[in-house]
Amino acid sequence: MRRAAIAALVVAALAGVWYLRDPPWLIDQRTGLRAPERAADGTVYRWSGAHASFFVPADARSVRIPVATTFDARDAQPMMVSAFVDDVRAARVLLSNEAWQTLAFELPPRGSRRVRRIDIRTSVVRDDNHGVKMGEPQLGGR
Repeated sequence: MRRAAIAALVVAALAGVWYLRDPPWLIDQRTGLRAPERAADGTVYRWSGAHASFFVPADARSVRIPVATTFDARDAQPMMVSAFVDDVRAARVLLSNEAWQTLAFELPPRGSRRVRRIDIRTSVVRDDNHGVKMGEPQLGGR
């Protein structure tokens, strides 16, 4: 009886680990991103901190992310913005003015998970821990 109970616990633990490796709710998780805002021209964006993460479906083939930041007398330093896919750098762009630029990159072939984690990192932050204004990610090839 004791062996059966231990075996059942092991099976339950393995099932839990398997579920948590790729849970269905992961696609809705974000960190380091503030609430959406709308610019005067209607563009919807979110401010990031120095590091932001979100997930995209693993069957997407490419991602395009519009990014911009502020430049004024106090915060005129250029900002390097890097995108990572599952901890591997995929794209970089140097922001040296307020114009929107695009981080564009291909995703590796789909693996065994439903999602891929995208990290956005900035080399500096502005006042109040503002990194970049990040537009809605555009997915290609699904």
